[in-house]
Amino acid sequence: MSSLIIIPARYESTRFPGKPLELIAGKSLIQRVYEQCYKSNADDIIVATDDERIFDHVLSFDGNVCMTSKSHLNGTERMIEAFERLMDEGEEYDIVINVQGDEPLVDPDDINRLIEMMEEEETSDVGTLVHRMKTWDEVNSTNTVKVVTTSFDEGIADALYFSRLPIPFIRDEEMRKSASPDNYFRHIGLYAFQAESLLMLKNTSSTPLEQFEQLEQLRWLQDHYVITVLETESESIGVDSPEDIATVENILKSAR
Repeated sequence: MSSLIIIPARYESTRFPGKPLELIAGKSLIQRVYEQCYKSNADDIIVATDDERIFDHVLSFDGNVCMTSKSHLNGTERMIEAFERLMDEGEEYDIVINVQGDEPLVDPDDINRLIEMMEEEETSDVGTLVHRMKTWDEVNSTNTVKVVTTSFDEGIADALYFSRLPIPFIRDEEMRKSASPDNYFRHIGLYAFQAESLLMLKNTSSTPLEQFEQLEQLRWLQDHYVITVLETESESIGVDSPEDIATVENILKSAR
């Protein structure tokens, strides 16, 4: 089965404009994401952007890139446009992976595991990753997306719900006292789609749960798409603010 990685990248970020072009230890953020993806087993990689500066920069390091509309509301819509363009050019892929353009430390092994899972789990529409939490601050933060799943079977489960609030709620007071944060799973925003499922998402509309939580994956669940999850030990660190760049640079230095 053939696989494609699409990296959505937009210039006009509300919290951090121009983020994809920011330098991290001498290389741009988008180049570092691209190079991590290149280490995976995916057959092809392409950046989908709406900005000529990002477009030209990706070409400068010999990356594949396509220009997309500025009207997209999210990265999934941008992905679908890029994928449809490739299909119009005669390209064919079975699995499409969405790697966020602000994840310079994305683990190539996690990408490979998702590809392998989607090859085996043909009834799954979407595959993604979860990581056990380590602190109660992380559990209680509304910036951290939590996932409730079915029981894991050989490391695989299905997502039941995503929330910014701590779920499940532990009602029993004594149980709360002895509970550990590692009972909670944090969602990591790396997605693998069956190609047909990705194209079908174009026809979905926003749902109340998505609007309440501001989480697009809740639209998919409400529309009966199966989201399968893998547990990972990798701790993905995204670049959401200028302060995050120093954090990533320190991790890169310590890994040398």
